Amino acid sequence: MPPADPAGWSRLSRPLALLTFAYTLVLVVATHYPKPEELLGPNPPSDKTLHFVAYGLLGLLAAATLAATGRWSLRTVGALAAGLAVFAVLDEATQPAFGRSADVWDWAYDLIGLAAGIAVVAVARLRMITPAGGPQ
Repeated sequence: MPPADPAGWSRLSRPLALLTFAYTLVLVVATHYPKPEELLGPNPPSDKTLHFVAYGLLGLLAAATLAATGRWSLRTVGALAAGLAVFAVLDEATQPAFGRSADVWDWAYDLIGLAAGIAVVAVARLRMITPAGGPQ
């Protein structure tokens, strides 16, 4: 029997999966666009900030999707994190084919962002399943 879903997360699994997929497509297009300054407008944040925020949101969306499916465990979160890390390195490594440059520091900020996004969902899950007074 699947675990109880008091917060109604399971109803969100399909919309979250679609949103994660759409965001991933936008992210790939944005990271491979030959002239990113055209997309960013005047006074953009630093490149590293953009990597952190972009991949933080990806980590958050992917982790929320995983949580909504009811399959959250140390193993599945680890697999998600590993898969997203591979995606990030492939995203970075393919940019030179589009006139962009690959940078190991960009990938590092991608990983930090992914970890932060996943951590936000992990903390939210813990707060939802732990009674208000903490474990007793």
